[in-house]
Amino acid sequence: MNIQKLMKEAQRAQQKVAEAQERLASMSVEGSAGAGLVRAEATGDGTVTKVRIDPKVVDPSDVEMLEDLVTAAVNEAQRKAKELQEREMGAAMGGVGGLGGLGGML
Repeated sequence: MNIQKLMKEAQRAQQKVAEAQERLASMSVEGSAGAGLVRAEATGDGTVTKVRIDPKVVDPSDVEMLEDLVTAAVNEAQRKAKELQEREMGAAMGGVGGLGGLGGML
């Protein structure tokens, strides 16, 4: 394979990755805990954008439980965002062939 062709494929791969990153920033996922009483929303790139807490779960004498529920909801949202990232990036890189070991460097 000649170097010019390799460089063009690398540029195409970078463009596809950039497009996937833009799509991820506009997508959202949600994690929940406590049977949906605590919900966390995150963008596809993992940024938590919103936390909703049902007033029924707020107990001033058990703040630790609420903290645990918020943590669990945020962790689930970020896990889902990571799965979304893997799917989007995999799809973006799926059509790029001939890069050999360079694919992981982009």
